[in-house]
Amino acid sequence: MQDFIQGLPKVELHVHLEGSVTPQFWYQLLQKHGGNGKQHSLASLEKRFQYTSFLEFLWAFRDVLDAFQQPDDFYDLTLEFLKNSAAQNIRYCEVMMTPFFMTKKGMDLHEILQEIDRAAKEAEQRWNIEMKLLFDGPRNFGNEVVRLVFDQALADKTGRVIGVGLGGDEANFPARDFIDEFAYARASGLEVIAHAGEVAGEKSMIDAIKLLNVSRIGHCLGIPQNSPLEQLIQEQNVTLDLCPWSNVATNVITEIEAHPLAEYLERGYPISLNTDDPGFFHTNIIKEFETMQLLHQLSPSQLTRFSQNAVAGSFLSEEKKQILQSEIDAYLNQHHHA
Repeated sequence: MQDFIQGLPKVELHVHLEGSVTPQFWYQLLQKHGGNGKQHSLASLEKRFQYTSFLEFLWAFRDVLDAFQQPDDFYDLTLEFLKNSAAQNIRYCEVMMTPFFMTKKGMDLHEILQEIDRAAKEAEQRWNIEMKLLFDGPRNFGNEVVRLVFDQALADKTGRVIGVGLGGDEANFPARDFIDEFAYARASGLEVIAHAGEVAGEKSMIDAIKLLNVSRIGHCLGIPQNSPLEQLIQEQNVTLDLCPWSNVATNVITEIEAHPLAEYLERGYPISLNTDDPGFFHTNIIKEFETMQLLHQLSPSQLTRFSQNAVAGSFLSEEKKQILQSEIDAYLNQHHHA
């Protein structure tokens, strides 16, 4: 099974570029910029990547973002992220980032995007992996900032940025507060997704689907069986981007066994498997697949389903979707006949 999982062509739909920072990368960044006058050991940075609460994770995240000082830091990060992704046979990924945190401290948006684009082109040539970007609106900062991030997405000149999302505290900043921003994004031709059901349950997911008109939601914990929400997901074929180890790392669920993936599979929901913040959560896509396979005794065709669902739920062109789907199908067939 490990060999099958390693070789399976994969697609990742819910991962934050900034969240792919590892303690090692953070350490290199601090060294590169002179550590802001402080001496950090790698061990002390690794300790920061163990959390007892969601808040501790957010503090670490904020401090990591502080370490980014110049646009070419994003070249380094993107190249490392794509190299790791390609090593796990991820063929395509839609990657979230929030440029607002960089531009508000004076970094130039276009320079950042040029550096990301440069790394993405290099990765595509070297490792045959394709990447697009989705700008994540940080709901905690309110409507104006979310609108600004959506405008930043529209200002992209590289062609990498294809859509926008909504992240952050969904309990205190509900989806219904951002109806206008999402209507604006959709009218401007951007694809739209949202984090929903990470901490705020059923209502949050219904609002994201109905009011924001998203075709994909991230995390999606707590979908009741035979509920209006279930009906909505099935009617609109909403892709559920699940991030099991993320939910454990941030203490949204107490243990990996509590994750609802098996129930969702039984109900036939369209599920993709993702890492969210792999650097921060000590995970990668292989680990997510292997964990779920072992926990629920998933078959090769069930595992392949995750890849197929991810392709279907992605924002690739129909033509590119068909190419990837046939690659995935061929892999499964070859395994069946092996």
